[in-house]
Amino acid sequence: MASAPVRAATLCALVLACGAPFAEAEGVAPVEGDWVATTSAGLPVSFVVREGNVLNAHFGFKWGFCGSYESHLPNTDPIDADGHWSFLDTRGQTIEATFVAPDRAEGTVVAAERELPGCPRTEAGFVAAPGEIPPFVKPQVFAVQNEKTGHLAQRPHEIVLGLGRRGSLSFLGLRWRSFGDRKAYAIGRARIREGGKEWRPHGSLRLSSLIEDGADKRLYSVVRYVLRGPVPPGFAHRGFREVR
Repeated sequence: MASAPVRAATLCALVLACGAPFAEAEGVAPVEGDWVATTSAGLPVSFVVREGNVLNAHFGFKWGFCGSYESHLPNTDPIDADGHWSFLDTRGQTIEATFVAPDRAEGTVVAAERELPGCPRTEAGFVAAPGEIPPFVKPQVFAVQNEKTGHLAQRPHEIVLGLGRRGSLSFLGLRWRSFGDRKAYAIGRARIREGGKEWRPHGSLRLSSLIEDGADKRLYSVVRYVLRGPVPPGFAHRGFREVR
């Protein structure tokens, strides 16, 4: 039978042998508190580290022609044994990073491809470090009130879309719902002028695809409409327009 000193040494060796891989798997313990970064696309990243989780990972991403967007959804993302964490936005965009040192996280923002032309899958890298998160200021959102003049307005009562030489299509007395969110909806009256005649069907609008239009300013770049009632012969009751 082994002596007590031998048994103790053997037990110690087993503990060390089992403990070494476990300590390695724990990875880096990141600094708790606020973290900030700027992606290679020049857009902000921020998150909070607390009790083994990343909280409220907020990030910006670009989609080519589709413009720049931001994700400010609340989220809680566990940090795994390798120091890695990730968050999937409801629109399909992802932010992920790995803590490679207590004060350094290396990550990527991925914007998934969209159905609209010019919105391909894109990636941007970032290196985050502890730092104070600036207060979030919700960007002001505008719509193109007049496609011909490019005039912008918030919650416009009227929107004018050109029809070239054919005439004009206007939406009047608009009553909005969700203006300023990712999509805005309105109902009102449409006015179609063509060939010296005028038609006034009911109309509804949906604005979408917010794009960056200067600092802290966003613009709806896609207008979809539905007409209900009399329209000129051959005039479509549904339409789609990209405006900027």
